[in-house]
Amino acid sequence: MSTPAAPAAATAPAAPASGPQTPTAPVAPAAPAPVPAAPPAPVAPPVAAAPPAPAGEPSDVGSLPPWAQKLITDTRAEAASWRVQAQQGQPQPQAPAAPPVPVAAPVADVAGDISRLPQWAQQVVTDGQAATARAATQAAVYQHAAAAGADPAALLDSTAAMAALAAVNPADPAAVTAAITAAVTAYPHVGTRSPLPGRGGADFTPGANEVTPAQFAAMDYAARIALHESDPDTYRRLAAGS
Repeated sequence: MSTPAAPAAATAPAAPASGPQTPTAPVAPAAPAPVPAAPPAPVAPPVAAAPPAPAGEPSDVGSLPPWAQKLITDTRAEAASWRVQAQQGQPQPQAPAAPPVPVAAPVADVAGDISRLPQWAQQVVTDGQAATARAATQAAVYQHAAAAGADPAALLDSTAAMAALAAVNPADPAAVTAAITAAVTAYPHVGTRSPLPGRGGADFTPGANEVTPAQFAAMDYAARIALHESDPDTYRRLAAGS
């Protein structure tokens, strides 16, 4: 009988290659990102300097073309001449001819065109021409009012009468006289009035310039107001009978 083989010896576990391993230290967390710096304050844009005022504005006549300077000068001189004539009650002078347009200007096709002047210069020319027209009409009134049976002061104070006279050529005596005569008819208060009778006795004879009921009825509001201011007795008498 055979003897059974002895069991193989158990294999001993292999010893660890080294001693116990040291645990790995935890990785330190990354440092937080730095806080971004505040953005620089925006730089204000430089303030643009105000452009210099254009030379000759707003009313330097010397900056205008020569023809415009002459036109303004002549217009002012003519208006002054008419005013003197009106104050003195003398015959008005002949209206001067329009100033010639210089032909040597570099832009001859537009020289003398008032619409191409600055706005303030156009206003100066327009105002000067209007002043000349008013002064010429006033001088004509002083010269021809008496012959047409009108009181110059009353005529000049009447807006309606002067508006009608403004459309008449002041250098035409016949036209001026006819216009004044028509104004006296339409507005009797602008006519010359006879002296009032003395207190010793009233003269009830109708005068040449007495306002009739028909004339009173044809008067507009402004004319009646003027009559009331100049002759309140006549106004009350006519108003009571209307």
